[in-house]
Amino acid sequence: MCAGLLGTLAVSGETPGGAPGRQEGVVSAADADEPPQPEPPPLNAGAVLAGTLERLPTSPVTLRGEMIVRRQRGVVLRQVPFAIHLDWGAPEPRAEYRLSDSFGRVEERITAIRQSDGSSLLTWHREDGTPATNPPALSDPVRDTDLTWLDLTLAFLWWPGATLAGEADFRGSLCDIVQVVPPTPLPGCGAMRLWIDRRLRFLRQAEQLDEDGTTVRRMWVSRVGKIGERWMIRDMEVERPGAGQRTKLHVEDLDTP
Repeated sequence: MCAGLLGTLAVSGETPGGAPGRQEGVVSAADADEPPQPEPPPLNAGAVLAGTLERLPTSPVTLRGEMIVRRQRGVVLRQVPFAIHLDWGAPEPRAEYRLSDSFGRVEERITAIRQSDGSSLLTWHREDGTPATNPPALSDPVRDTDLTWLDLTLAFLWWPGATLAGEADFRGSLCDIVQVVPPTPLPGCGAMRLWIDRRLRFLRQAEQLDEDGTTVRRMWVSRVGKIGERWMIRDMEVERPGAGQRTKLHVEDLDTP
């Protein structure tokens, strides 16, 4: 296998490189909210996810950064540089992911195209253009990290048939808990459980459940960037219970054309 949301929002008005004029800010999960307002009433699950999708960018955007795997004591085990080009507002919504080695050389390229039924079609190529004979499933890990393609694509936000599973506080924010199931079978993923901030309609946490309903992975968002009035994940962390390690996805640059 979804992306701060509490306190006062501070927008830098600068590009990641420091040039003025961009409406893009970086905020932490403790500092990304607006002034306190009454919580809105709960919505049905479909409306919750629709509100969340409205907060994501629809114009093309490129993200560059690293996936960093650490042991519990903080020892870095591996780092995987990446570049992601998102075009979720295109007539055929798509995203392209490029994974590099430690020297910055692109080794593989994956394209995810969202289908009308909410599923995602993955195509995988090496950088020399050679297609993969066995492309990865969305639930497959990315380069021996705790991340999966579910986390990178956020594909579960488009899955149909969502149901409300209650509400809960997540780090001071009231969240609606939404459960979704894959539109087609996914190995090791019977469902995804999502914590959606009720007021901001932003994904705060997600859990992957296996076919027996056991939590096998947990992802949470710790930092976001703002592009105009829309949000994009800048930092998220993923762990597998009992694995003794954790993976952080860190976006260093977030650019629009």
